[in-house]
Amino acid sequence: MSDPIYGPQVKRPLRVRVLQIASLVLAVVGLILLYLYSVNRDIPTVRVADITPTMNFAYVKVSGNVTRDAYVFKSGGVVFNLHDGSGEIAVMGGRTQAEALKNSGKLPRLGDRVEVAGSLSVSADQDVKLRMQSAEQLILKRKGHPASFIIQTSSFTPLSKITPAQTGDTVSVAGTLKKIALPRPGSKAPYVLTLEEDGTELAVIFWDKVFQGLEQKLPTLGKTLSARGRVDVYKEVIQLKVWEAADLRIVDEVEESPVTLERPLSPIAGITAGQKGEVFTVVGTLGEPESIRGGVIYPIADASGEMRVLFWDKQISGEERDAVESGIRLRVTAPLVVYKGELELVPEDVGAFRVEEK
Repeated sequence: MSDPIYGPQVKRPLRVRVLQIASLVLAVVGLILLYLYSVNRDIPTVRVADITPTMNFAYVKVSGNVTRDAYVFKSGGVVFNLHDGSGEIAVMGGRTQAEALKNSGKLPRLGDRVEVAGSLSVSADQDVKLRMQSAEQLILKRKGHPASFIIQTSSFTPLSKITPAQTGDTVSVAGTLKKIALPRPGSKAPYVLTLEEDGTELAVIFWDKVFQGLEQKLPTLGKTLSARGRVDVYKEVIQLKVWEAADLRIVDEVEESPVTLERPLSPIAGITAGQKGEVFTVVGTLGEPESIRGGVIYPIADASGEMRVLFWDKQISGEERDAVESGIRLRVTAPLVVYKGELELVPEDVGAFRVEEK
């Protein structure tokens, strides 16, 4: 019997083996360096006004004043709003981040100063949110902290120095709150706060979006307020238009809680199609939801009648709607929309509705 025949055994050259080992080492080292870079790299800070759709998913840092208390959803997530001087952004986190913030006593409250990092979520229509990845990347300075709200009185323009020639200019003022005028239900008229300084009065005006940003709370008469806004003249009277809730502050006694001033309720039966575009506040019980493309509709009924509340996904995410369900009593403040003869209130964001106690 002849011996078996085997093919020749070819040995790889030493140079090839060395190159293979070197390549493996370089790959491992590269992965380590990439990890270290991702952990230790500086996270860029951005202004809200500079965020564009091309920055979707970018990992960035924002800082500003909290304009609405953090709200923890039934699902465990958390959301709050902050304003950085250029614009406002909603900051969201999941159950893990919410629990970490709650356990560490770091849930942000209205007026706090926050610096937070996260991933941007930017829709095509410029609806911007920041999603926290870690509660450890949130730095919080509570309202009233020495480094949080340092008001430089020298930066205020005296009320007596504001003239019609400054129309369109943005100024900061301070004065004693003398009068409060509320718009009637369903009206498009603004809220008016009259400030007084050394005998000179100035009307500070704002609309429902700012009122909602203040959590439907206004300070008491006699308090000293600061306001930042644009100078305007209406019927030969100088006024200051304020567009953001963060631009109104109590200068003295910053720790005192302002009084709650609810917007007047409108009975559903009294709302008509001819009032399309006007803002109403209703309280009613929700019926069974109807899913539509891009949102969900709930019927809402009070003792006088029934209408619909439409939640668009692009304005209020499913996570933000977590507390909304059939059978609850809901307070909604939103503009009236008429679609195919149906009256609908369409909340603009999560601050436009809240669950009422039965």
